[in-house]
Amino acid sequence: MKQKLMIIGAGREQVPAIINARKLGYATVVTDINQQAPGFAYADYSEVVSTADFDGNLHVARQYQIHGIMTLGSEVAVPIVAKIARILGLPAMSEETALKATNKNAMRAAFKEFGVPSPVSEAVKTLVEAENFANQFGYPLVIKPSNSSGQRGVEKIGDWSVLCQCFDEAIKYSTDGYAIVETFYAGPEINVTAAVVAGQITVLSLSNRVTAASPHFGIAVEHVFPPDISAQQASAVKAASILAIKAIGLKNGIAYPQVVVGNNGAQVIEIAARIPGGFMREVGLYMSGIDMIDVAIKLAMGCVFSLNDCVGVDPVPALSVRFMTELDYPIINRPVADIVGTGNAKNSPGILLVDINAGIGRLLPSLNSSAARFGAIIAQGQDRDEARRNSAAALSKISIQFVDT
Repeated sequence: MKQKLMIIGAGREQVPAIINARKLGYATVVTDINQQAPGFAYADYSEVVSTADFDGNLHVARQYQIHGIMTLGSEVAVPIVAKIARILGLPAMSEETALKATNKNAMRAAFKEFGVPSPVSEAVKTLVEAENFANQFGYPLVIKPSNSSGQRGVEKIGDWSVLCQCFDEAIKYSTDGYAIVETFYAGPEINVTAAVVAGQITVLSLSNRVTAASPHFGIAVEHVFPPDISAQQASAVKAASILAIKAIGLKNGIAYPQVVVGNNGAQVIEIAARIPGGFMREVGLYMSGIDMIDVAIKLAMGCVFSLNDCVGVDPVPALSVRFMTELDYPIINRPVADIVGTGNAKNSPGILLVDINAGIGRLLPSLNSSAARFGAIIAQGQDRDEARRNSAAALSKISIQFVDT
């Protein structure tokens, strides 16, 4: 009988993990609140349970007598995976590590204790506390929910009036009633992916995180590697990332630090302990050749292995992941009638993937979080400029038509 791997979440970003797990010889048990979740079609067993439902997922884990459990792309499921694994005696990160990787205030406390360079921050529960922080450290500052993802409730604050407008929004997206305020640190944003196996940290990729301008603060519209930083800065980013991984206590898993390189060196803004969404798996894969999904599956199943066992593709010199958003197509309050030119885009030079999630008959989403990105184009090149030209050229060939009024 095949060993069973439970994967919490069966959305588009979880599908590759379900496919890879089955290729590795495991039976898959997947849960998702969406009865039409695309991952259900690939799984051996599926149950309609929310990724945020601890009791429901624990019941499924016991029902199927699973041998391993994991998630990817879902921040809310990380503590649930850790808790279920502890109860059932399965391999996973500790609950303490899961908390430090998902709660930004707990994360920053761990950073401070471990000496990880990061912006000054404070946990706040009231507007008065946020105002006191602003009075002490000045503007601009950044406010975020203590434990959310996808850039929901995250804003750059330039003055008192904007702080008043944004405070409640940050609290709304937090589950513990706290927000975090921090000094704004300017500089190129660098995404880092790393594999941690038996305490050994291997950096898989560094890439520029190109973000949209206000009022879409912090939402990535493109990932590019190699990053546009010096070799010395890259070394500083790696060193800060490794320190952050150690600070949260991650011994086995995938780490996703986000680092800003500014006038005071590399500073870690936050870190996740999961395979990130937004095609960061592909960034790590095409830069290092190593498939972090296979790494995560093998760790979840308690395998002894080498990263060489997880090589999926030959690395490419440069990559651009260009997201499709309302910045590329005007938001028209009419449903999508047709999407044309996709075939031409796929056949453009350097294109590795064209993925569009804009449905016929649906409205295009307003860019208020990362979830509002409705497509992506992945292109390679001999250098970063060529990769970016290739992704932009492919995007220009795709036209979205709308239903006539």
